[in-house]
Amino acid sequence: MSLHKVSSINRSAGTNPASRGGESSLELEAIAAVHELSFAVSSISVSEMLPRTPDLIFVNVTTLESQPYCLELTLKGWRITSLRSDCMVGDFTRLELFTKYYDSLYLLMDDISPGYRERFSEKLVQRLKLIEAGEEDQVAPCGSLQSPPLSGSSSKSSDSHYSSTDSLPIVTPVSTPAIDPDFKPAFN
Repeated sequence: MSLHKVSSINRSAGTNPASRGGESSLELEAIAAVHELSFAVSSISVSEMLPRTPDLIFVNVTTLESQPYCLELTLKGWRITSLRSDCMVGDFTRLELFTKYYDSLYLLMDDISPGYRERFSEKLVQRLKLIEAGEEDQVAPCGSLQSPPLSGSSSKSSDSHYSSTDSLPIVTPVSTPAIDPDFKPAFN
């Protein structure tokens, strides 16, 4: 199940955080986030030090700008708890940063990391080009694709159609939902 689907289910009214197999739906969302966003961050992992319950889980993420964050995931959504990994205490002089909840990790990352936005946009363009070329059956999920370096590199990867120095259209996603692998666009 994709991060987008699990997030939507978790934010639905009356969702029970417990699921089959002893894993909470929040834990499934956190695991999906680790897999789906790994291409667009320096590091991401579920915290092994902070508490983990069916109603609360913490994820450590370091952006491409080298800024660490500790994120809290509850049924309310994603929230930044600290500008340090494995820390639940934020900076009380920046309450607006630590009190805002996001429906998805995509939206949170879009707010805090320009490098994430760039990588996500590159992946989206790459995926759309493959779909347009009729190679949609060869398109892997976003998190499983290897990203080009964020900084300009003149060498082209042998398994990629472009590098980070190729000219790409500027794409600013309003929201960043997961792309349904079964989606077939209708081209006129």
